[in-house]
Amino acid sequence: MNNDNETPAAFLAALGQELKTLEGEDAELASIVVEHILVASPAKDCVEQAMVAIDTLAVSRANPPEKDTDA
Repeated sequence: MNNDNETPAAFLAALGQELKTLEGEDAELASIVVEHILVASPAKDCVEQAMVAIDTLAVSRANPPEKDTDA
């Protein structure tokens, strides 16, 4: 990641990939940050989009699908 000729987009992509693979990090949350925030040209509402995605992730984790106990 320390290439002086590296474009901002390439740097952010490499940073995002590294973030997603760090031990002890939340890969799903990292993916949201990479998708919405760590981009060369983020959307004007990128923080709002990330917040919606994080909220959706939090809800899905708070209400996991019930396991089939009839098996």
